[in-house]
Amino acid sequence: MKKICSIQNTKIKDLIKIYQKKNYMNIFFVEGIKEFEMAIKGKFLPKKIFICEKIFHKYNMIEPFYSITFIISMKNFKKLAYRENSGGIIALFKEKKYINQLKNIKISNKNSSLILILDGIEKPGNIGAMLRIADATNIHIIILCNMKTYVYNSNIIRCSLGSLFTRKIFMEEIESIMYWLQKNKIKIIATGFNKHKKAINLYHTQFPHNNHIAIVFGSESKGVSNFWLKKANKIITIPMFGNIDSLNVSNAMSIIIYEILRQRNYAI
Repeated sequence: MKKICSIQNTKIKDLIKIYQKKNYMNIFFVEGIKEFEMAIKGKFLPKKIFICEKIFHKYNMIEPFYSITFIISMKNFKKLAYRENSGGIIALFKEKKYINQLKNIKISNKNSSLILILDGIEKPGNIGAMLRIADATNIHIIILCNMKTYVYNSNIIRCSLGSLFTRKIFMEEIESIMYWLQKNKIKIIATGFNKHKKAINLYHTQFPHNNHIAIVFGSESKGVSNFWLKKANKIITIPMFGNIDSLNVSNAMSIIIYEILRQRNYAI
């Protein structure tokens, strides 16, 4: 490990550039102990690691990477850290490309798969929360289309608690996704607003145990795009009892996914 005393150091300047500009040199930053551990678990490759000795204590975690680890002062760490409870570690990782891999994925007929499609979700915090729910419900295949933000955005990483790194995530064009869904005989369920004329109440919907299902969630402002609404086998909606006609998209996802799992695993 080496000690860095000045924030003018070249390595620190590179870190600042990554803060200011997404995908600078195909490198992104990860802040926090849990997030770092998840990135390593997901087989992402660290390029540089910065720690603050007064805060960081899990040296066994970074032992294999001492040659690329740098010690910085508390003052400099606070200038660089995005949040206060990071555990004293910031690391730079090399990107993985998620594009054009979906066509190689085959769905087994032995088990009923549940697939998540995020269509034009705008807010990084919501994407991160949805990835965290996907991890909690063990959804292995997540497809991103019409992406409006950088997939390695710090808010996505933080709000997903690093589950971004351990899920199977694919970024594809809509036409390629549809071809793959049809090829694998996957039923499409779109989520809609209550006012959609074809929308079915979630609690009046049966989710067969023996079907592969892809659930499509749309943007916070516009909802699911017309393409998915036209192609969907069903459009479902969550009943609303007050004056507001919709929920935050991550909350809606949690309600719908857990209802599907309840029907598949716990229904009497």
